[in-house]
Amino acid sequence: MIILTDNIEFARHCIVQSDDWQTCKISALAAPVAALAGELFNTSSIMRTEVPASEYWEYLLAVDHASKSQYDVLSGLAVAGLQLPDRTLCCAGSGDGFHGFKDRRWKACRGNIHLSAFVKPRLEIPGAATGFIVAGVLAALQTAESFDLQGAVPTIKWVNDILVEGAKLGGVLARLQTQGAVTESAVVGIGFNVEQRPPVGRDPYVPEVGALSEFVKTPESCLHPDAFPRLVERLGRNLGSLCQGHFSELLDLYRQHSMVLGRHVTISEDTLEGFSRTIARGVVESIGPSLELFIRNHPDPVTKGRLRLENNHV
Repeated sequence: MIILTDNIEFARHCIVQSDDWQTCKISALAAPVAALAGELFNTSSIMRTEVPASEYWEYLLAVDHASKSQYDVLSGLAVAGLQLPDRTLCCAGSGDGFHGFKDRRWKACRGNIHLSAFVKPRLEIPGAATGFIVAGVLAALQTAESFDLQGAVPTIKWVNDILVEGAKLGGVLARLQTQGAVTESAVVGIGFNVEQRPPVGRDPYVPEVGALSEFVKTPESCLHPDAFPRLVERLGRNLGSLCQGHFSELLDLYRQHSMVLGRHVTISEDTLEGFSRTIARGVVESIGPSLELFIRNHPDPVTKGRLRLENNHV
């Protein structure tokens, strides 16, 4: 795997075995990589190294401080038709313009993971519209599960959030480029709090924010260099499974780890400001293949909105 960075120390926090660095001009890179690097790095000269081949990833672009959302950069270049390099990871130590769903601002803190992945399946993938979100959410959950959380259990809050003991640790975005039934490319973005609890505004839908290191015995046992390789390995594995036609298995895992099944919930319109009308209220009985919620005594499946958990179980 080829690693490009403007800060060797940060790159080593992502891939520990990175070594033998060489100075590299962005203009000297192969055209697709140069175009992406030119958008991400605020310099014309970066550092390059190559590490043992990854089963899932060809490139890692590690930016110390991103001046804009890497997820947005990848999505915009894909929409514009640029032939980006397949199996590419982009990450940032910190940055500006990072966001979650509906462009809600997400503070990028040092020690947390800010990751975007780009793949070009060029396949007809069953469940693709949902599957890339599911693959990313499960990768974050599986990464959390790989640490000893002292009895705490990671769960999934509809649609795309990872929680531990009610505290949000991260979220996932995905954007696809399709041609008919073929998924030409996909971008998956994951924000995952490892070392720091970011200063994020709380509301009834996100009452608490946390970091993974708060749930282990000692914070020093759960740092960015520990979590990052686990996350990218699990993301690659899940995306590979999805592209091989195993969407139903991934969906089953999502359902098994859902915290909303059997719970009283309220779903409201997803607005950034002003009054939010209630869409549905009741007990979630099942989750459909497009992650739609089937709520008891509600006539239609719920496909969008913000979910608030009520206190009681059924």
